[in-house]
Amino acid sequence: MSFANFYSQKMYKYLFKNSNYPYTERYYRFLLINFKEQNNQFNFMNILAEALDAKDIIVVDHNYFVFYFNEDEIGIKDIFLSLTVDFGIVARAFNSGKTDSRRVNDFHIIYCYYKEFLEKKPYNFTNVTDLILEVIKKDIKKIKELKPAILNDIYEDSQMEKLILSLFNNNLNVTKTAKDVYMHRNTVINKLEYIKSETGLNIQNFNDALCMYWLITIK
Repeated sequence: MSFANFYSQKMYKYLFKNSNYPYTERYYRFLLINFKEQNNQFNFMNILAEALDAKDIIVVDHNYFVFYFNEDEIGIKDIFLSLTVDFGIVARAFNSGKTDSRRVNDFHIIYCYYKEFLEKKPYNFTNVTDLILEVIKKDIKKIKELKPAILNDIYEDSQMEKLILSLFNNNLNVTKTAKDVYMHRNTVINKLEYIKSETGLNIQNFNDALCMYWLITIK
C-alpha cells in the first residue's frame, strides 16, 4: 500500500471536524514527524507506515501524523532512526504514547504542547517523558492540563495513586511498597507494567518517576 493510500480524510475529520471516530479500538498512538527538508519523504513514509502497520496518516501544518496500535516504543524509535540514516533524511519524531479515542481534546493538548515545548528542540526522537520534563522546566503549572491526556485510565484512580505515592515514599522499592499497600510483590510489578502501558512512563526509571511525581501530586 502506498503512502498516498494511507492519507485519511476520516481521521482528519474526526480530529478537526468533530466527525465520528473511524476506529473500533478505544486507544491509538501516533508518531508525529517533521521533515527538515521535503526530499524523498514519500518513500520514507511508505516504508515507515508498513513497518508500523499504520492505520492512517494525516498531514497538518507540514507535520505528518502516523496512527498505529503497536506498543513497542523502543522498536519504533530504532526503526525511525534507522530509516532516516538509510534515506539520508533529516527529520524529528515525537511518539505520543497511548491516546484515548473518546477524548479528542487529548490529541490537541499533546499536539499543542509538542509545538510549544519540543518542536524547536534539536532532538531526533522524543516521547511523553521528554515533553513532561520540558513542561516542568518551562511552565510547571501547565502539567495540570496535560495530566489527563497522559494518565488515561490512571487519571483520578485513587487506588493507583495510592500505590504510586507509596512507591515514591519507599524510594521505588517494590518489596517495601508491596508491604505498605498490602499487595503481593508480583501484583505490584504487574501494576507497574499496567502504568507503563497506560502512560508510557516506567516509574522505576528516574526521569519517568520524576514526571509521574508531578503528574500525580499537582492539583
